[in-house]
Amino acid sequence: MSTITQPKREYLYDNIRGILILFVVLGHALEYFRLDNKVGAFIYVFIYLFHMPVFIFISGYFSKNLAKGRATAVETFLVPYLLLNLILSLIMLAIGKIDAFMILSPGWTLWYLYCMFIWRLLLPDLVKVRRILVLSFIVGIFSGFLTEFGTYMAMARTLGFLPYFLAGYFTDRSLLEKIYHWRWRKIISIGIIILGLIVAYVWVQSDLPPEILWRDRSFLLFKLPLYQNILDNILLYLVGFAFVFVFISLAAPRPHFFTSWGQKTLTIYLLHVYLVAPLVELTEAVKNPLLHLILLVAGTFLILYLLSRPKVTTTLQKTLARILHFIMPNHE
Repeated sequence: MSTITQPKREYLYDNIRGILILFVVLGHALEYFRLDNKVGAFIYVFIYLFHMPVFIFISGYFSKNLAKGRATAVETFLVPYLLLNLILSLIMLAIGKIDAFMILSPGWTLWYLYCMFIWRLLLPDLVKVRRILVLSFIVGIFSGFLTEFGTYMAMARTLGFLPYFLAGYFTDRSLLEKIYHWRWRKIISIGIIILGLIVAYVWVQSDLPPEILWRDRSFLLFKLPLYQNILDNILLYLVGFAFVFVFISLAAPRPHFFTSWGQKTLTIYLLHVYLVAPLVELTEAVKNPLLHLILLVAGTFLILYLLSRPKVTTTLQKTLARILHFIMPNHE
């Protein structure tokens, strides 16, 4: 019998998701600050090396019920995506950030919802393909050669992040428990974190485009040799999966102050953009870089606190349920 009981195991994954959603919100809060600040750029690149790869790996791990995943893909991901992308597009149009309404080009953070919809919908068929995990790596590494899509329907990210989702699906609980109980896991994890910091530092000092980390555009849009783009993709996969090991190794199977963030991950992800944008705007006038960074970090924690309140999750669930019932009255 495992020494990790079921309740503790749930805390383990909640804690992983809680830390990840912290980095998700902080990364988006730093979106403009990092443009003119080397320290901000360093933190931004470091976060983007691992936060979505690990997040998507965990999403794949919890997608093992193929029938349920496909059956609930529309209500869990597509409907929230369409609704929130509509709201975000209207806001962006109103303030002049965009000049065209694009329902099939996910706004800012909403690409994850669309990718999850596609992955959950296709997963029952994808797992039937021979060597699909190896094939997904090959496609992901070379997907930058494709120029006919980018942000449209989040197709570039759907392909680029697919290996993490599939790897999470194919990973069984026994392997995670072996990693969690391996005696050298903490030492190796510290080494990986240090390596990640070095990669982020070199990335910033070399003026490599952080947009490479987004995995949403063609190689042709970067002024880099094609071989370097390919090597960068391989490096990102290596670092991303190394940090999967880190999070599994270092997460504690007991409740912490951030555990509730992990339990409300989807609510926070769906709504945080509407609070991060005002946070970024309100702090723009701060001229002191250190104070600006402190305010962005403090604002990130405030957003997490507010959106992890049970009332917020309950209200969002009821609202989405009413909308879904209106769209699909015969849905059960």
